[in-house]
Amino acid sequence: MKASLAAGVLWSAALLAPLTASAAQKSVDWAYNGGPAEDHFSPLTQITPANVAQLKEAWRFPMASGGLESQPMMIGHTLFVVTTTQQLVALDAATGQPKWTFDPKLTETQPIRGLTSWRDGGKLRVVFGTQNFLYLIDAETGQPVSAFGDGGRIDIRENLRGPASDNHIYLTSPAMVYKDLIYVNGRVAENTPASPGDVRAFNAHTGKLVWTFHTIPHPGEVGAETWPADAYKTQGGDNAWSGASIDVKRGILFVNTGSPADDFYGADRIGDDRLGNSTIALDALTGKRLWDFQQVHHDLWDSDSTSPPVLMTVKHDGKPVDVAVATNKQSYIYVFNRTTGKPVFPIVEQPFPGSDVPGEVASKTQPIPVLPRPLSRKSFTVADLTDASVQDNAAAKAMFDGFYGGAGPYVPIGLDQNTLVIPGFSGGNEWGGMATDHKGVIYAAVSNSAGMTRMTLNRHFQVPPEPGGPPPPGGAQNGFALLKYAFTGYGQFRLPNGHPGLKGPDMVLDAVDLNTGAYRWVIPFESGRGGPVATASGLLFIGAVGTLDSYDTKDGKLLWQGKLPNSTALTPAVYMVDGKEYVVLASGGRGSTAYVAYALPN
Repeated sequence: MKASLAAGVLWSAALLAPLTASAAQKSVDWAYNGGPAEDHFSPLTQITPANVAQLKEAWRFPMASGGLESQPMMIGHTLFVVTTTQQLVALDAATGQPKWTFDPKLTETQPIRGLTSWRDGGKLRVVFGTQNFLYLIDAETGQPVSAFGDGGRIDIRENLRGPASDNHIYLTSPAMVYKDLIYVNGRVAENTPASPGDVRAFNAHTGKLVWTFHTIPHPGEVGAETWPADAYKTQGGDNAWSGASIDVKRGILFVNTGSPADDFYGADRIGDDRLGNSTIALDALTGKRLWDFQQVHHDLWDSDSTSPPVLMTVKHDGKPVDVAVATNKQSYIYVFNRTTGKPVFPIVEQPFPGSDVPGEVASKTQPIPVLPRPLSRKSFTVADLTDASVQDNAAAKAMFDGFYGGAGPYVPIGLDQNTLVIPGFSGGNEWGGMATDHKGVIYAAVSNSAGMTRMTLNRHFQVPPEPGGPPPPGGAQNGFALLKYAFTGYGQFRLPNGHPGLKGPDMVLDAVDLNTGAYRWVIPFESGRGGPVATASGLLFIGAVGTLDSYDTKDGKLLWQGKLPNSTALTPAVYMVDGKEYVVLASGGRGSTAYVAYALPN
């Protein structure tokens, strides 16, 4: 429920210099997630807590009905957006009127979650990833840059492992850019067979491969001893599908990797599987590993990090410390010194139970941060069960007594016995990521419920599809798989009558002070699956279910809601054109779908 109403980037001077935005500034860009730090921060101050209630719809760009997950990008006077039909469109950022459209004419569909840009001398290029292709597009004409790759695009299935046709990888999150390098990460299969999740850098002029970092270590590389022999030849996953962030000053590329394939069954990858489920810092020019930290050992819960590390500065022991902040579906918050990888707050290995699935060997321990506390609940008791009615409470208690391993973190999924996955398969943080206010505070919308599933003998050699659509061909996302044991689906803890098994709220919006590790506030929230954006004026904008919401960052008070055309809203973009500040986001799904812009009246 809602609270009550009471970059990869174009590194222009406007992005890299400190800003105190005002109407005198004619244009302030919005690169992907605000810039290379992925911090979801806007320096603009025209819209404030005092006047945000005056926001009105400025323009709307409608499109064909369908799923939409993209955040727009604004450079100069042009807003670049992706449509439900996977076209790239340039709009006038002040009016929403189209300038040009690029249609890659691809038949498959995969999520596209944003765009990035690069300057080739004085010429602006849009870096556009869709399906297994990365395009370099002239920002003035909307035409592919012919000198890049094969007529303006590269096929990211190539230079991965074996023939390109054997690989299934999709650019669901934007590539990132630093100097003349474009960094590519993608979505690969989560069940065998799967391609490896290598992090790769390509020359932005030519599209040629420059370097590769193996997230499934090759012989002699760091972490190889934590995998079975020759795992690099056959294992897949460990991909940084959510993208990357870049410390421009130090030239460090940061990624959060996901789980190895198979997501829920690890008998073919016994060991910690180092570099999977990890925060990794790489030299941006060479791809050399600087440090890594594994958030989950031998993942059996699909505990991906759903967004790249946020780069920010906190005060620790009285001194400013530049940090990389990561979280994952387990909802823990990991805060690292950017240069050394040393945790700012202690992280302690704690013991957890083993697995009863034949052939499986769960890790005996997992790393648990002492501070801050998790973004959402990690365990519950009988007192947390629904009390909506006597009947519902009794049904919830009956189910609770039958769960394998109880109701806590890191319980391996039981064989033919329902098991809780807390805080659920949507995770502790949606793929929209976190925002920071440049004062050491992060903001995150998170799931606060519980998933429910079990492992079983896989008689049909197939696992259930992930929510959101049919699996791509080739078993690329939870499709056909040669698994002896498989999980029974992305279930939720619901009663036989469909009612929730837990007391609410199902989601919360958190404000966490990383200077101290303490929480500023927590409020109930209905997420639209996107992330928040903080502004220098003290506002937090976030897409909710059917609305664009604005909160006061100091206390979490809801200040304004703007009506949207659909129930699903994504991460906003905040920019200034001709002295006017705009907040724009995509709202899509079944029915009306559009990009909607809000601004103060003239």
